[in-house]
Amino acid sequence: MNRFVRAGTASLILVLASQASGQPPPAVHLIGTGGTISGGAGGPLNAGDLRAALPGLDSVASVTTEDFVRIGSSRMHPDLQFQLAERIAAVFAERPELAGIVVTHGTDSLEETAFLLDLVLPSGRPVVFAAAQRPPRYEDSDGPRNLLDAIRVAGSRRSRDLGVLVVLNGQIHAAREVKKTHSIALHAFASPDTGPVGMVDEGEILLFSTPRRRHHLATTRVEPRVELVRLSAGGGAAALQGAAEAGARGIVVEVFGRGNAPPPVAEAVDAAMQAGALVVFVTRTGAGRVVLSDAQRERGILSGGDLDGLKARILLTVALGAGRTADEIGAAFRLLSGAE
Repeated sequence: MNRFVRAGTASLILVLASQASGQPPPAVHLIGTGGTISGGAGGPLNAGDLRAALPGLDSVASVTTEDFVRIGSSRMHPDLQFQLAERIAAVFAERPELAGIVVTHGTDSLEETAFLLDLVLPSGRPVVFAAAQRPPRYEDSDGPRNLLDAIRVAGSRRSRDLGVLVVLNGQIHAAREVKKTHSIALHAFASPDTGPVGMVDEGEILLFSTPRRRHHLATTRVEPRVELVRLSAGGGAAALQGAAEAGARGIVVEVFGRGNAPPPVAEAVDAAMQAGALVVFVTRTGAGRVVLSDAQRERGILSGGDLDGLKARILLTVALGAGRTADEIGAAFRLLSGAE
């Protein structure tokens, strides 16, 4: 088949290609967790309902389904995210024929769940997140297209060894880079520093780059007692004190600029570390690196590099759960910032 010939639909292209090669469509497993993509008019849709709403799917992939949870992703938390990772690892172990797994997820905490999975799951067969900004009860819902695109990506051998991916609005993003940048727009998800790793165009997967800022952290648990504190003019010290008093084992602080913290915050940081918390500084600006002063490093503060607060908290949650030392955690932050 001439790959430059356009058929009437992307599904037809895949059918003809499959027939020409004699290969059956890839096997993909769909795991539902809830969110806007599952918001049906008569109540939440399960993973089977989402699959049934994709006409022509059988020509794209052989899809099996299960529901892990059905919740809004604002209710996600590290223990549940880690349980999802364990379930995905078990499915891959049970089903060697699977090309990949798709996870449907709400957009509120999608970037955090995807990054946690990227840290704890080994490279290999793809795990691809799909979501929606408009629920399926809307005529112009983006959910079906996003889900079908994600299934295509998960079923492609070209997606292997790229880590966890996020597919929305025709773009393919690496879990380490992707951020939600708008509350409702269809183009809400972006990778501001690197751009997407690829796109899905009329059913064809186009890859532009390979994610390189990745780090695997094998663990049997996570440490959920990690807090995120954002500094503001005159604020932040009380939140740090409250986190320490609540027993936080780690605190990520979104500081000013490249690492600036006023004296009341510095005092609260020292008190939190004396209480046993590991403290990581990231910038509150949303882009750029934190570079610590010699005095800050000597006090035991770690730099989160150019990770944002949400991703730095996830890394600290995983690393502390894995029992990593402060030096090892600092090295992981440097690796994920591209410094080593």
